[in-house]
Amino acid sequence: MNEQSTTLPYTESKIHPGRWTAVGCLIIFYAISMVDRFILSAVAQPVTQSLELSNTQMGLLLGAGFAVLYSIAGIPVAYLIDKGNRTRVILAGVLLWSLMTAASAFTVDFTTLIICRAGVAIGEAVLTPAAMSLIGDMFQRKERALPTSFYMATGNIMATGAFIIGGAVYQFAGGQQLIPGMEPWRFTLLAVSLPGLLMMVVFALTVREPARVETPSSTTGAGIDALLPFLVGNKAMFIPFFIATGLISSLTLGVISWAPTLLIRLHDLSAAQASFVFGSVGLPTSVLGTLCLPWLASRLQKAGRADGIALILMVAVAIPVPAIIAGLLVGDYWLLVAAFAVCMMFLPSISVMTCLGMQMISPSRLRARTVAVNLLVINLFGYTVGPFLSGVLADRVFSGPTAIASALATMAAIIGPGALLGFLFARRPFGQMMSAQKD
Repeated sequence: MNEQSTTLPYTESKIHPGRWTAVGCLIIFYAISMVDRFILSAVAQPVTQSLELSNTQMGLLLGAGFAVLYSIAGIPVAYLIDKGNRTRVILAGVLLWSLMTAASAFTVDFTTLIICRAGVAIGEAVLTPAAMSLIGDMFQRKERALPTSFYMATGNIMATGAFIIGGAVYQFAGGQQLIPGMEPWRFTLLAVSLPGLLMMVVFALTVREPARVETPSSTTGAGIDALLPFLVGNKAMFIPFFIATGLISSLTLGVISWAPTLLIRLHDLSAAQASFVFGSVGLPTSVLGTLCLPWLASRLQKAGRADGIALILMVAVAIPVPAIIAGLLVGDYWLLVAAFAVCMMFLPSISVMTCLGMQMISPSRLRARTVAVNLLVINLFGYTVGPFLSGVLADRVFSGPTAIASALATMAAIIGPGALLGFLFARRPFGQMMSAQKD
């Protein structure tokens, strides 16, 4: 990369006191946000009956209605993060999503509920870009992989854990006497909104805004128009990188969305058995991958491979794609279970690695925005393309109980090589951007 392509120079970072306390708070916030994000899924049936919602309306509330706004809101929100005090922006975001989760308990129809869900989406859009920016300025580059991995692993854990917590709260709500007459689902939404409000107090008292890693002259690059020149000036990296990220994200969400259904249709498991099997192999392997792959990338960087993250991303595509194709097409139960384990080891970790990559190559005043763009690509492709495209292929191209399996295998056969080529083309310019910075 030509160092003149951006006016934002890189300088040596300093060790921030209390940095691990800050990471701990961010991890707890992320866990709370995942509960508030998925709690509606946990109580979807009673909400649907109480508010007389259609399946389409509930599908919108659970899927694209949240993901699209969450993704789009991340860009303007990230500008505020890059420009202002990040700890205050985080507190504002937590306050917004917690209050909107609480307000959801008092909704009376689809319109009021989707407005509340919009507030939750906007509030949660703050957290990850701000967390990546804070970690980037609290830790030196060689140390960032571990706290970033811990933070991102929380998402993988709580994607399952949120349903466990939500179910437990809902069960308690059925017999609670604190608010007599309140429907259990309403009490559940109200109850899960409280931890975020309480954690705000701890965060405000213990975490201080770190100094940004920059020179005084670099603040001129913090304007709203600074992101596009940075992306365009490094388009040889960003274009193939984001294409690859979007492609593999659609396959990841496609596999995760249909995995229990595949076990039911292909191997006659019950719904409970299918959920247990997928969860029991998916949760530990996804956490393992989220922690190990960034560590491997860090080891490569310390060994002198500036393109270590890009290399690990290529591995994270090359291994699970043939595994899931074989598991879907061969028809053996244990091969399919093993394929799910391999997929969950690598595919969810790609979102961690790409966010870590954005954190590594971006100047402090642009870090939140590049992470937000990356999340935009992941969420829009993942939530809108993956499950939808596989469903369309299953309905219109294939037929029978193996239709979903054939659709996902076809997607994997096309997406896998495309994503691998994208990361391959991005590898060299990514390494050049890494080598050019000094923090």
